[in-house]
Amino acid sequence: MEQRDILLEQIEQVGRVLGKILAAFLDLKAKGDITLAIQTTNQQLKSELDIDISELINFTEKELENYTEEKQLTDNHLDELAKYLYELGEIKQANSNPQDAKKYFETAKKLLETAGKISKTYTFERATFKQKINEILN
Repeated sequence: MEQRDILLEQIEQVGRVLGKILAAFLDLKAKGDITLAIQTTNQQLKSELDIDISELINFTEKELENYTEEKQLTDNHLDELAKYLYELGEIKQANSNPQDAKKYFETAKKLLETAGKISKTYTFERATFKQKINEILN
């Protein structure tokens, strides 16, 4: 029982850190320094959670599933990462870089699909977000 409590605490800690990092990203983005926001966020994800965005966007769906299992990421964690990757895709698209934008959108979609597989509940928010990404990709 104690081991389960420790594992649960670790998973919750990942969620808190992830939320803090992404909130800092949105704050820096709102201040207008998008490049710094992306660099800082990617660096924090790597150093604090060992999540490498440049690696993540190159995974196949199966590799992504294995990666999320290895990192013990929950469906909520994947939803948050998908939102971040979507934001990056929008930034790339606004900077006339459609090929890079597509990679970020596709990875966000894969994260949402993986979240759907591991989740015990169906969320309309996830389904709506996935549809929004599909519309952009098509």
